[in-house]
Amino acid sequence: MIRTSHRGPLYRQIVAQAFHTAWHDRRYWILAIFAGILVTAGSYDVLWNAVMNISRQGQFIAITTGAAFIETVASTGATGFHRVISVIGGIEILMFLALIIVFVAALSCIAQGALVFALGARIRGKTPTLKEAFKVGSHAMWPVIVLNLMTLALVWVLRFFVSLPLFLALEFTTATTYLTYLVSFVVFVPLVFLIATLQIFALNAVILQGAHLSEAIRRGYLMIKEHWIVVLETAVLQIALSLVVWFVFVVTLLVAFLPLLFLIFASALASSQSLLAFSMIVGSIVFVVGLVAAAAFTIQLQYATWTYLYRRLGEGGVVPKLHRIFRGLFGFFKIPQA
Repeated sequence: MIRTSHRGPLYRQIVAQAFHTAWHDRRYWILAIFAGILVTAGSYDVLWNAVMNISRQGQFIAITTGAAFIETVASTGATGFHRVISVIGGIEILMFLALIIVFVAALSCIAQGALVFALGARIRGKTPTLKEAFKVGSHAMWPVIVLNLMTLALVWVLRFFVSLPLFLALEFTTATTYLTYLVSFVVFVPLVFLIATLQIFALNAVILQGAHLSEAIRRGYLMIKEHWIVVLETAVLQIALSLVVWFVFVVTLLVAFLPLLFLIFASALASSQSLLAFSMIVGSIVFVVGLVAAAAFTIQLQYATWTYLYRRLGEGGVVPKLHRIFRGLFGFFKIPQA
């Protein structure tokens, strides 16, 4: 059972509870893997994806202009009728791939709801089975799908409008281009982070409180508006935790590979192809298993962090760390507070 006492620092409790759940409730790792296909709930992932989106803005807007479209159509038409035939021949493959994508996306949405339900139940001291969690996730599939689609649409709209000044800046000096990139980063990253946080809070409202989608979004927005400093502090903390987890994973993987490196060296000396093949197979298995385990642990840790924070914010009485620090400084230097 997870301890839910509110005594002690906020973040210490949340991190301890999140780590406890992520490690001891490994039965939910399968849910975390599928949930993470669409939403990892990680601030580091949001930041990284936003940076990558910014770096591709000029290319993105260039290929969406009318001139680029006309050029593409002209080049396609110049190749003749055989390209049309090849496209028609590939329709069945595209339809099959589309069905797979839709199925995996729906499964990811179900897993998101199931994982949040399981984490919320663990706060109350209950341990739902995978079947119970999956049942709850299945019932909430459609609002979660709509929530994911809304998030994706908002991000793409933002990406398009941020792309416009970047595309125009390509016509000017390098300094102007870099300045535009900087401004785009300052505008795009906070907005994407706001959308991602709103999504995870709305998901918690839908699953744990049974709220309708519009009401869930409203609750998430009000919670972020009232506690934006705490949300920002949690995001910074989450980024640091993710970096620590992946650093530990890399170090552990290197230690695990030491015996395999010895086997590879021995197979090279003995000119044994079978030993070399065995070493490579074992090494690949260890790497894949370790990577999946690290990803599952990290994603469940991230979901747990936001779920526990959502619960604490809903109960009230949460004070940002920055406020506590400044309050301590005022007291130490005996500065009168306004």
